[in-house]
Amino acid sequence: MLESVIPRIQDWPINRIAKKRDKILQETISETVLEFNKSYPTLFSLREQLQKTLYLENIRLKTEPWEVDPEDEREFWNGIKKRLLQADPAQIDEDASKELHQEMLQDIISRYANEIIGNFIPNMFWFARQALRLFFARLFNAHFGGLKGLFNPDEKLKDKLIVAGPVEKLRNLSTKGTVILVPTHFSNLDSVIIGFGMDYIGLPAFQYGAGLNLFNSKFFSFFMGNLGAYKLDRRKKNPVYLETLKSFSKTNILAGAHTIFFPGGTRSRAGNIEDDIKLGLLGTVMAAQRIHYEKNPSNLAPKIFIVPLTISYHFVLEASSLIEEQLKRTGKEQYLVNEGAPTTVKGIIKFFWETFSKSTDITLSLSEPMDVFGNALDDDGNSLDKFGQPVHIRNYFANKGQLKEDDQREMIYTQMLGEKIVEGFFKNNVVYASHVVTFVAFELLKKKLDYPDIFTLLRTSDEDREINWDEYKMCVKRVIDELYVLNNKEQIKLAPHMTTKELDEIIALGINNVCIYHANLPIMRNKEGNITSEDLKVLYYYHNRLKGYGLEKCIG
Repeated sequence: MLESVIPRIQDWPINRIAKKRDKILQETISETVLEFNKSYPTLFSLREQLQKTLYLENIRLKTEPWEVDPEDEREFWNGIKKRLLQADPAQIDEDASKELHQEMLQDIISRYANEIIGNFIPNMFWFARQALRLFFARLFNAHFGGLKGLFNPDEKLKDKLIVAGPVEKLRNLSTKGTVILVPTHFSNLDSVIIGFGMDYIGLPAFQYGAGLNLFNSKFFSFFMGNLGAYKLDRRKKNPVYLETLKSFSKTNILAGAHTIFFPGGTRSRAGNIEDDIKLGLLGTVMAAQRIHYEKNPSNLAPKIFIVPLTISYHFVLEASSLIEEQLKRTGKEQYLVNEGAPTTVKGIIKFFWETFSKSTDITLSLSEPMDVFGNALDDDGNSLDKFGQPVHIRNYFANKGQLKEDDQREMIYTQMLGEKIVEGFFKNNVVYASHVVTFVAFELLKKKLDYPDIFTLLRTSDEDREINWDEYKMCVKRVIDELYVLNNKEQIKLAPHMTTKELDEIIALGINNVCIYHANLPIMRNKEGNITSEDLKVLYYYHNRLKGYGLEKCIG
């Protein structure tokens, strides 16, 4: 475990921000009211948006109620309905109507902001850190024997949880500006894994958004709510909530909060690396950087650093349920879904047990840090153009030498940043043997069966799933050869076992690792030694990890 770049937890940015929680809350509310009125300046447009918000919230209450929802939720929205009727400008004076609408807007935003905001308690973080280290130590002790793993877990952890990439550069930059970590997203456990990984390399704790559904559990709610997690409710798609969320994000970034954004918006349902990312919260990063330049001299304005991160697992806890959701959404009547079991504490413990006691590793692969425009950075955080020359990004926000807010321009900048992040995801994707063996198996089945659509293929009978071993092995070799070419071009990365083991060992390692967790094996060798599958849906999910690299040309 590397020494922390800021030794005292009390001095971490996230703790300094937690100490002024009430101020952050009030600034979020004020900023949201200001931005919302800017977008909807007339009484008619404001009333229309409040009516839309009420309508969408009533649908949510009827169709998607959660245990974590406040007990007075229905009462609150019934109250808003009555107030909207009383504030009807056709019935009362227009000025009085405007005042009533502003009060409603303020109350709704305040409710949302109080729900979203999280907290950070240093003692709680210290306790969670020790508990996690002991938990991992127990796993290592069980697997490696003796007491060494129990009292010195870091020795084994460094072989299991690998943080790859420009670690020292990131450590240095975290003391010079605000770091925005933008990872791929495959599992509800990603935040825990990333948080532990960043702590392991000595970075202060990050703020991050966690789905409100995770707070259904009092156990997780207690810890996550006091360890820097703020709440995201993806059921709420109304304009007031989305504006509140953006204002909260911008306010915290301006305050210097190192933050984790999952730009895919949610877990990858199909198992592929996200190439269509959400730009809403990412746009708040762009706005925050502009505001820094507006409020400070150019040489003193805090910099915001963007760091894409690609997570690699051999297997994913929720793989089966995620691919079920994806197929149901895309296949509609073509796909009959089997409802997956919800993630449980027991399932999470099993995931960690299988990962750290049996499988090879988890890799957090860091891209090179960049500024909000995607420019490279030197070790001090100065922006560089494509020729390695210094570039002053303040000028990107200027018009005729004057700093000026321009929503359309910043939206284009954010889109360009999104493209750079996706590029980072793919370039720093670390390929495991499990990714290769599943990719080849599914592609060979597609070629062999030649069905018109994926849903027909997934209904293939057991006897038609068999793949000849020699043909399979030959295609695996071709794919690996192509991966070496891509690796040399710096378009992908290979896990160490992909370069140090023989072909048969790679195949055996991949099959064993991807099958550790799943009851129905996505890939296996049958009695005849050929390849087959007990679960084509999960095989398809893992196969998708290598989509987008043109590897299909290596099959057959």
